Amino acid sequence: MSRGKNSGTWIDISRPLRDGIPVWPGDRPFRCETRREGGMVLSWFSTTCHVGTHVDAPLHMEGAGRTAAELPLERFIGDAEIVAVHDAQGSIRLEHLPEGWRPRASRVLFATGSHPVTAREVGEGILGFSVELVDALAGWGIILVGIDTPSVDPFDSTKFEAHHRLAKHGISWIEGLILEGVSPGLYELIALPMPLAETEAAPVRAVIRPLV
Repeated sequence: MSRGKNSGTWIDISRPLRDGIPVWPGDRPFRCETRREGGMVLSWFSTTCHVGTHVDAPLHMEGAGRTAAELPLERFIGDAEIVAVHDAQGSIRLEHLPEGWRPRASRVLFATGSHPVTAREVGEGILGFSVELVDALAGWGIILVGIDTPSVDPFDSTKFEAHHRLAKHGISWIEGLILEGVSPGLYELIALPMPLAETEAAPVRAVIRPLV
C-alpha cells in the first residue's frame, strides 16, 4: 500500500446537486431557490443530508455514534483504489471482484454502473455490499469504502446489514459517487464531509487524480 506520484488533473466524482436529483424514496428532495436583491444574487436550499455524493456517519446506525462533523478527516484524504465490478446482482460478493484481486490502498471505491448519473430515481437494481465482502475488506485493513450507488446495501434490504457491519468494523463509507468513465487503478482521493455538527450524514465534494 505504498504511495505513488501524482499524475494528471483532478477528476470530480461527486454528483452535482440540482433540482430533481434522485433521493431515497421518502427522503426530502433537493430544492434550491435564487433571488436577486440589491445587485446581489442570494440562494438557499433544503434537502436530505443523504443527497448525492455523501458520507454516512456511525450515528446513522448507532444512536450514540459519531456525527458527520466528528469523522476523522484523514480517512477521506489519501490513496484510493477504484475497482470495477461486473455481473453482480443485489449484493457484491468476493467472486464478483477481479480474479486474485487484493487492495493496493487502504481506501477502495467500487464502480458498479448500477446507478448512472442519468438515473431519475432510486430503485431496484442498485448494488450494495455483502457482509462477506465487508468482513474481507476489514481483514485487509481497509479504512474507507465508496460506491457509485445511493446505498452500501441493495435497494430491497430491510436489515441494512452492510451499514451495520461497516460500522462494527469502524470502516467509513461514501455513497453516491460518479465513477462512469473512470479507469480502475490507483488515485489520490480528497472527499471531505461538510462539518454538520449534529447530523448522521453529510454531502461531500469528492475528487481524485491518478497515481503512477
